Amino acid sequence: MGSVSWRKRGNRYLVSWRLDDGSQGGRTVDTPDEAKDLAAEVRLELRRGTWQGRRGGRRPFSRWDAEWWAVWSTDPALSPNSLAAAENRRRLHILPHLGARRVDTITPKVLRAWQNQLGNQLGYSSVMDCRSIVHRILEFAEDEGAIPSNPMRKVRPPRRPVDPDKALGQTRRRALTPEEAGRLLACFPLFWWDHVICLLGTGLRFGEFAGLRRRRVHLDRTPPVLHVVDTRYQAGKFGSGFKPQPKSAASFRAIPLAPQVVEAIRRQLPPGSDPDALVFTGPGGGPGHPSGPGVPRGTRTVLSRSNFRRTYHGALAKLADPAGQLRPTARRTLRALRDGGPQRVDQLTARLATNGRRRVRPATVAVALQELRAAGLAAVDGACQDGMEGSWSALPAARHPLLDAVDLHGAHDFRHTFSTWLEDAGIPARVIDELMGHGRSQRGEQDGGSRIGVHYRHTTPEMAARAVAAIEERLVVVLHVAEATHESHANQSELRVF
Repeated sequence: MGSVSWRKRGNRYLVSWRLDDGSQGGRTVDTPDEAKDLAAEVRLELRRGTWQGRRGGRRPFSRWDAEWWAVWSTDPALSPNSLAAAENRRRLHILPHLGARRVDTITPKVLRAWQNQLGNQLGYSSVMDCRSIVHRILEFAEDEGAIPSNPMRKVRPPRRPVDPDKALGQTRRRALTPEEAGRLLACFPLFWWDHVICLLGTGLRFGEFAGLRRRRVHLDRTPPVLHVVDTRYQAGKFGSGFKPQPKSAASFRAIPLAPQVVEAIRRQLPPGSDPDALVFTGPGGGPGHPSGPGVPRGTRTVLSRSNFRRTYHGALAKLADPAGQLRPTARRTLRALRDGGPQRVDQLTARLATNGRRRVRPATVAVALQELRAAGLAAVDGACQDGMEGSWSALPAARHPLLDAVDLHGAHDFRHTFSTWLEDAGIPARVIDELMGHGRSQRGEQDGGSRIGVHYRHTTPEMAARAVAAIEERLVVVLHVAEATHESHANQSELRVF
């Protein structure tokens, strides 16, 4: 079993031990009582056979982190996105602070200081995620006998901050009205219209949308439905691809489809009958596209989250600056007006011909000015009917008001919008949760009743039809506004839309 002894060493007391395998160690304490207690503790753990585990307490936290990760990351239920998020938090926010410390010296005081420092750098959700990872690592060390208890249990989590603007209803919303969704849709390239209509009409997460396959779409049923199963993931160094299940068990669901969504899916279905064919795909090659610039435009390629995000923010940029939708000549004319002040057509013609540029005809400049006036970006003083006379001035660009009313980020905004439209139509919260793929809360008051009551309530065909009608009514408005806005832009720029 080994031997344990203690003796006075200077002004302190040394407790030493020698094990049967020849290894030995010691620890210095301040008083004889502490020496007796430590010696008794060591003898007891040697008798129980747990002392070998305690020796692991001298190993740094980073070693226990590596061992925990080697076990935890092999769980087949974890998604690559979860692995990528956990790996980033460990590398950036946990190991730099705790990695070099011996795990048995990590006390609640150390963890509180780390948590407070982290709270000054990250938001509440990120701090809680980091806490969860540290808790699991220390729990792993506790289970292996390296530490007697997990100190994270004694550290209270931070309070969720209260945003006064949000509490008072002063923050921008994440959901679009049908009219706002139509204005935003009009700023997307025509290739993406079906994609946006489907996201608005189903509330799918982008990974569920990008992973939708032909065999999961049933347009011949009444009502037509799509099944959420396959999901696309993009997890950085953990790779990208498809997994055969969505985010959670509650995310396996059937979503009834409004007629506009059905038509969008029909237009996007590839030729043939391959059941594994993706329904919605990307526009082909181009700079920055994951398929590479060698893929011809028009080739069906796997959807990229980053590509869709760039397209989305391009649409927002058009709302923020109407000049982004102008033809090149109109943009050059507007720039000349802003740089040179009020000018006549002949002056603008001469100005545009400087710097070695090809000379522009006065009639072309006049057309560009009419385009600017229609867009509200220029005005004329004393012009005749054709705008060839008079002095033209640039007007300040009008930022679309919906950008100040709605907090827009990306594809997830359409998920917020879908849920809000259903609630606005009076669809029961339980049905909305089912269509969104949300698990049921354990707190009955959040479900609008008891959990056993939820067990006895079911979604009938009539409820599904009400949800479809609500989405259909709003998508009619979306498409009407989008088509009218797009036609207006086309008329202003005199472009033919193919």
